[in-house]
Amino acid sequence: MAEDVKTYLSKRDILLNKADRLALEADQLSYQGKYEEAIEKYDQALTIYPSNPDLWAFKAITLSGGLNRNEDALVCWEKAKKLDHVLADAVEYTANAPMTVYERDLKDFKGSTADRIRNLVKQQASEQKKK
Repeated sequence: MAEDVKTYLSKRDILLNKADRLALEADQLSYQGKYEEAIEKYDQALTIYPSNPDLWAFKAITLSGGLNRNEDALVCWEKAKKLDHVLADAVEYTANAPMTVYERDLKDFKGSTADRIRNLVKQQASEQKKK
């Protein structure tokens, strides 16, 4: 049966599925506090799908929030912003504020994980703008 599935999926689809699987593994590792391992998985996923802004954003969040590697995180944020103008607009408002996202923050947002991240970034940007 696995061969039947492969015949219907293009090589691109198979690679994107692998990138999604790696990203999910990275998310789980990060949630468990295994930040270095999570970064390795994000890097593997980014090797397959380097134009995915969400992968860059999740890597940035893990670098900053988990490992306090803020300079490396900023590089990832810049790549994510170049790939997604909505994310870029939201992050611009928070340029002077450290961005830390915790799983508990994401539970209040509906939709995909990417949508939840965007909404959280927008919310934090709005709060910073008011200050």
